[in-house]
Amino acid sequence: MPDDERAGYQSRIGELEREVAALKKVVEELLKRQRKEKRQTTPFAREKEKPDKKKAGRPNGHEGDWRQTPDHVDEEVEARLDGCPDCGNEVFDVEELIQFVVDLPEIRAHVLKILTERAWCPCCRRRVRSRHPRQVSKAGGAAAVALGPRAIALATELKHRQGMPYRDIAELFGRYFQLPVSHGALVQTSVRLADKATGDYLSLVTQVQSSPLVATDDTGWRIARRCAWLWVFATDDVTLYVIDYRRSASLVLDVLGEDFDGTVLSDGLPALNALDEKGIDRAQCNGHIIRRCREMALVQTQGAVRFPRDLKQLLQDALELGRVRHSLSAATYDAAVGEVRQALSGLVSQNFTHPDNLRLAKHVFRHQHALLKFLENEAIPPTNNISERELRGAVVARKIGGCHRAEPNAHAHAVLASLAQTAHRRGETLDHHVARWMYGTAGPPN
Repeated sequence: MPDDERAGYQSRIGELEREVAALKKVVEELLKRQRKEKRQTTPFAREKEKPDKKKAGRPNGHEGDWRQTPDHVDEEVEARLDGCPDCGNEVFDVEELIQFVVDLPEIRAHVLKILTERAWCPCCRRRVRSRHPRQVSKAGGAAAVALGPRAIALATELKHRQGMPYRDIAELFGRYFQLPVSHGALVQTSVRLADKATGDYLSLVTQVQSSPLVATDDTGWRIARRCAWLWVFATDDVTLYVIDYRRSASLVLDVLGEDFDGTVLSDGLPALNALDEKGIDRAQCNGHIIRRCREMALVQTQGAVRFPRDLKQLLQDALELGRVRHSLSAATYDAAVGEVRQALSGLVSQNFTHPDNLRLAKHVFRHQHALLKFLENEAIPPTNNISERELRGAVVARKIGGCHRAEPNAHAHAVLASLAQTAHRRGETLDHHVARWMYGTAGPPN
């Protein structure tokens, strides 16, 4: 065999050996990830530990923090030192030491008995009855006992924002508050409360429609046995949930309205491409592309891995440029933005043979302006993390409660979860809102 032919075979054998080694490494990573996903614990652990991992707790030399002295004292007890507790001898130089124990009071349900009257009116020729401002309903007989606004507000917070099941809420009320209630009563109360709170829910819709920036995301949902979607629309201080069977741009258009002139920040869901045809300004999340590049780099080999790595680094450089924009002059910043745009356009305009790289490059090429929109408008964040954060509670509720059995319950969850989460973001509680919905626009009497 000629020497040049033998050298060619040896070179090819070397390439195949390196390719086999790389494939073995990929298989090992996939098996490792599969084993981790099957585990019951820490399914979201990092692939690699951070090299610059910070020490837990506050840094050395931080300002001290402690529980503040209470502004009132409800009970005072004393433990005088009449003698040494060990030997019993007399002690001298006695000084007083004060300690405060802050605890929850023993909770007992507050019961309000309302006496009303019913009589016959000969003028109206019907029976009439009196009504007290603090009544929440006119029900009588077996339904004469009703929950008050504070109890309903707490149940709403626990269920629709914290994701606690109705049965657990009923158990909590009975065990710690001496307030026996069935989980069925809480379900029906939520549906009725959502109907009364529809006006405030529609007000949130109006606020979203007038916002200059709306971040949106969705997650899978179920109503009975049908597949549905829970959408979130988040602004600076509003969180709006919508549960619908559609996962399309038509749902987004219905929520935002025809006159929406702000910017929609989303992930790369292909169904939302129809928003471009409607002339709606869009920005896309860079975090999704960076995570996708990271995952592709783990499974691709040799030359194919270069593109996701380069794209990931370029987007990370763009994020860093957005963070330091105020430390640069306007001319320098504009020049740097132009270089990033040119580099991104050139990177995704290459000829790709790997199907995954080609698919990702097509997506980035089509949406490169939306991905880098945060560089031209500081008010637009580079990721849609705000909408993802607002979805986490819904995902937890889905995992624990298993979504809904009927459409009225799904609608009630969308309404009450929106109002509860918005109130939480604004530093408010639901008490006065629930009281207003139950007693009317004037709220409960003093």
